[in-house]
Amino acid sequence: MTSAASGIGPGGRTGGRSGAGAGKTRTRTRQVPDREATAIKLLDASVKHSFDPRVDVAWDEPWLPDTFFLPERLSTLYGTDLWERLSRSHRIELTRCELANNLAFGIWVETLFMQMLARHSLGYHPRSNHLRYALTELGDETRHSTMFSLMLDKLDRGPYPFNPLDRFATDLLRAFSTEPLAYVAVLFVEEMFDALQRYGLKDDTVQPLCRQTFRIHVVEEARHMRFARDELFRLIPRLPRVRREGLAAAVAVGVGLVSRSMRTPQMYADAGLDVREAMRAARSNREGRAVLQECIDRFTPVYDELGLITPASRALWRAQGWRV
Repeated sequence: MTSAASGIGPGGRTGGRSGAGAGKTRTRTRQVPDREATAIKLLDASVKHSFDPRVDVAWDEPWLPDTFFLPERLSTLYGTDLWERLSRSHRIELTRCELANNLAFGIWVETLFMQMLARHSLGYHPRSNHLRYALTELGDETRHSTMFSLMLDKLDRGPYPFNPLDRFATDLLRAFSTEPLAYVAVLFVEEMFDALQRYGLKDDTVQPLCRQTFRIHVVEEARHMRFARDELFRLIPRLPRVRREGLAAAVAVGVGLVSRSMRTPQMYADAGLDVREAMRAARSNREGRAVLQECIDRFTPVYDELGLITPASRALWRAQGWRV
């Protein structure tokens, strides 16, 4: 059922856009299908490629001995003098704690996005495929967070407390985000974690059970990123410049938040490290920054095309040491 046949507006909402905002519509940077066409494709893909973590993950399988939980290169301390002093078993334990930290952060941000998507879905037309896919995505995200929670149990590590200021910032995002900001936030976070998990998928030194969960998340998040990306190409060209500048700044600030989330003091303590030494080494780790820069390089072309890499936001990126 297309939007024209059902009387649904182009946004999957009841009615269309009107008023002063309608006259400010800008030419899109790329052509994307209408919302209903995108939703139909994603709904079909969801039927063919969805997983139930309670059934599709071999939770009863034991951990393999002498096997990492993340690729060594993804450890926040890889390449540092501290890393070189650690025994192999100590390095493996560190990656175990780091994976637990990343999964707990994943639960946090996915739950935030579920709240934002559910709130914005109230404005979608009840008979639209756009709404149906949004609800399907909520189901996917619920299963992902369940999978991460089960993995935390299996790891028997974490969760670790996040930076209080960053947690407060994400609470503000949850409470006051606009629809474009919600999609901007989810897209860059998912793009970064997708890139990191793709490293893990290809690494035979990583526990098979971990690679299994990475694969599930990568397959299903590909749909979520397509949904968010297409929405941004529909929404952002309609926004006035001041709002686009605000979104551009939010991306630059948000990348710093994600970077800090990977360096949790209690995580290093549980791994048996001196917290101050580990935090200092992680902050100055060139190899760690290079890994994150590779993740950033994957999604910044899209944000540049959207007009979300502006001179002002570029200065924010550079102030944090990132290249865009």
